[in-house]
Amino acid sequence: MSILNQLGLRKKEIVPEVLRAIVWKLPDRLDIRIRKSSTGSLYATIKDLPGCFTQGDSGPEIYTMINDAIYTYFEVPKEYIPFLSPYMPESAEKRRELGINPEGQFMFQRA
Repeated sequence: MSILNQLGLRKKEIVPEVLRAIVWKLPDRLDIRIRKSSTGSLYATIKDLPGCFTQGDSGPEIYTMINDAIYTYFEVPKEYIPFLSPYMPESAEKRRELGINPEGQFMFQRA
């Protein structure tokens, strides 16, 4: 029996205390390196999280995949993800750069 069932909660119910605990355990900033792979897709390594990496075909896709990799690393339940601020490059210039030339090293922070 799952912990949610033991507490008498339905699977998709959002519990404010759980959401606060998830937000508390997520880092505010992460050092992320994005490079092109040999196949032409983009490969991101989240340097602050050992073994955490992802890939995507474009700047916008790698941005989405980076957030997915971070939330997976911290085992964030999928129903809580829409309530979390996404990680993005910390400056507007870096955000534009990610869309145009996504290779490089970026500090990502929660929006």
